[in-house]
Amino acid sequence: MPAVQQPDHPAFRPTRYHWAAGLAPLHWVPALGCWIAVFLFGLTALGVPSVRTPVEAVIPFLVMAALAWSGYWLIAVPNMPRFKRGVDARLREEYENDFDYHLQQAKSGIHADLQGRVADIVALRNKTREMLRTKFGEDDPFAKDNLVKLDRLAISYLQMLGALTEYDQYVSLVDPGSIAADLQAAKLATQQSGADAALRDIGSKQVQLLESRMQRVVRAHEQITVIQGQLKNVETTMKLLLDSAMTVSDPRRLGRDIDEVLQNIHDSEVLSADMASIDDLEQGVGLDRVKGM
Repeated sequence: MPAVQQPDHPAFRPTRYHWAAGLAPLHWVPALGCWIAVFLFGLTALGVPSVRTPVEAVIPFLVMAALAWSGYWLIAVPNMPRFKRGVDARLREEYENDFDYHLQQAKSGIHADLQGRVADIVALRNKTREMLRTKFGEDDPFAKDNLVKLDRLAISYLQMLGALTEYDQYVSLVDPGSIAADLQAAKLATQQSGADAALRDIGSKQVQLLESRMQRVVRAHEQITVIQGQLKNVETTMKLLLDSAMTVSDPRRLGRDIDEVLQNIHDSEVLSADMASIDDLEQGVGLDRVKGM
């Protein structure tokens, strides 16, 4: 199935950094102040001949200062990595509950083999939203809240696909057998270090690091299993919502069904900071590759 095609989202447009820089108060307040001063000094020069010469001498410097300041903010600042990271962080926070934003992220954050599931959940989400609107409208606060929860559920699905992609990429690069062999060798070397305390300390530290890596690899495999189960739960819940929307008369009942699945996802911690541990794990991938050469 082809990848999902989405319209260009404001948070991903190439001009987003230029707009952010142009609208930054630190840019437009001084620049606007200079142009206002140019305008006022121009009026003064025209109306007061006695001060026309000194005032006119200041105007070109103000114009150049305003142009230089705006040029810096509109050309240099948008290309600064730190500024870009800050803008993207603010946009992530702003569009945290925006389904289209997360759908656009799915283009690059989810493996190509999983894009079919992205397309399926998009179609299911759109059909369910249409059914809920038709059944309950958007005036009822519970019905409106269900639309928000539905998007949150679909967003969680996309985030879990992204997490699954990260875990799959990691476990495909790490060789547990190599880690186990290094661990066994480190234990043997530690035992054979004899009375040398320094060697024992180094060996013990190496054993601890390798044991930690092995535990994290096991954890990654466990998380893959949990995520796959939670993905099935979301798919089943979405289909159930679509079926229930045609028969249930109380939108609160549908809301409780969504809440239960969202709580299960939260409790499973598949979208928690535990994903950050992959960054630590990936540091060892390079070591494995070097050893395999």
